[in-house]
Amino acid sequence: MLRNSRAAVLDLTHGGVIIARKLKEIAYSTTGIDVYNTLSFEVLNNLEKEGIKATRDILHVKDFDVIIAPVHLDPQYPMLVDAFKNNIPVISHHTAARLILAELYPKEFITIEITGTKAKTSTSILLAEILSHKKNVVSHTSRGVEDWNNRRIIKKGLSITPANILLALDAARESGIHPDVFIFEISLGGTGSADIGVITTITDDYKIANNTKLASEAKRRMILDARSGSILVINHDALRSFGACRRDVNIISFSDSVNASCNVYFEDIGSKGGIIAYYMDKRKGRIKIYNNPDYDISSYKTAFVCASAIALALDIEPEIIERSLWEFRGAEGRMRKTSFSGRIMIDNSNSGMDIKSAEKALIYSKNSGNGVVMVLGEEAKEVCEGLDPAGVKRFIDVHLDELIALVLVGERMLPLGQKNADKIYYANDLSKGIELAARLMHDDDVILSCVKCFR
Repeated sequence: MLRNSRAAVLDLTHGGVIIARKLKEIAYSTTGIDVYNTLSFEVLNNLEKEGIKATRDILHVKDFDVIIAPVHLDPQYPMLVDAFKNNIPVISHHTAARLILAELYPKEFITIEITGTKAKTSTSILLAEILSHKKNVVSHTSRGVEDWNNRRIIKKGLSITPANILLALDAARESGIHPDVFIFEISLGGTGSADIGVITTITDDYKIANNTKLASEAKRRMILDARSGSILVINHDALRSFGACRRDVNIISFSDSVNASCNVYFEDIGSKGGIIAYYMDKRKGRIKIYNNPDYDISSYKTAFVCASAIALALDIEPEIIERSLWEFRGAEGRMRKTSFSGRIMIDNSNSGMDIKSAEKALIYSKNSGNGVVMVLGEEAKEVCEGLDPAGVKRFIDVHLDELIALVLVGERMLPLGQKNADKIYYANDLSKGIELAARLMHDDDVILSCVKCFR
């Protein structure tokens, strides 16, 4: 479809530039449309110099053989409307990434794609920990591209938009790494090229594409586009929501609660640990999870059971999974207990942080010290739809009395502290917010960091 085609790539902000540059190697012509007018003229001119037409204008679709658009683009964008009227094929960035992978990247290792509303990063990191005991593993998550066998990050700053799979592969190749397994965290679905496709959860669903569809509809493509003969590891709630499923793929279901109808599920979980039960093919057994003071175990229950299910699908011995879970010390920014200037800090600042997560973190923090000084907000409103100021206001109304002090972060949060200036403070970013919190607290208090940000 893409080879020797006249392709138009819509939305250069969220991975479109990468797709356009890769397409230049296989398409007859490539045109990039800066839908949101966010790219500088310098960047657009550089694309022109590379042989890619780049514009902010709406163009005639009849000049193209295929339109490539992200799943979250407003369907009323004029070029999408005209493409439908004129029977011009429209494919997603996810599909374009798959087609480019098939053209330019030889298949040399097992690929795992992980999507979902929550627990994507935690599942990816925990799975990499488990698999690295037996295999050479590279992962691309919101933390960066990581070489797990040498415990190093080889590239930072890549978001989890599907196009960045291509740059993650380039980074591994340029570093001379030859993985057995490559794990990709992907937003809003999968490319359809994976050996194992994963949906962690669809809870806390939200609207995309100018509020015309649910994010879960995009994540469902992980199932619909799965390669025949591949494996799908899917949360039971997602399977129940999506209904009838594929018969030409191997589906493994999991649940983070007691559910004997699933292949892998928690028989029990509490503050002291838990038990994961599994029934896969002719294998059955139990994996024990031990309590760990370094993080809130309940915040990782989806990651524990999902990563275990994927590892079992790859024939990793249960003993290795159990040992890896015992050695796990939590992921940065995900309900992890750490320290700052000698004080206890609960670090829950990450790209997926939301008000519900902040409320859960507050409950956990109140059990860790005498009082809580909280840092709450966003470093950039563009991170995964930002942190809703209205939700933050409701949080303040309900929970302010439970805090020693509250430090708000982000320009959009600034007006929320004006009525309680004696207890609510403001900082420009996460690091300054934590520094201010440390000055406001007493020796036995806890810093709670809940800022939506890239890390």
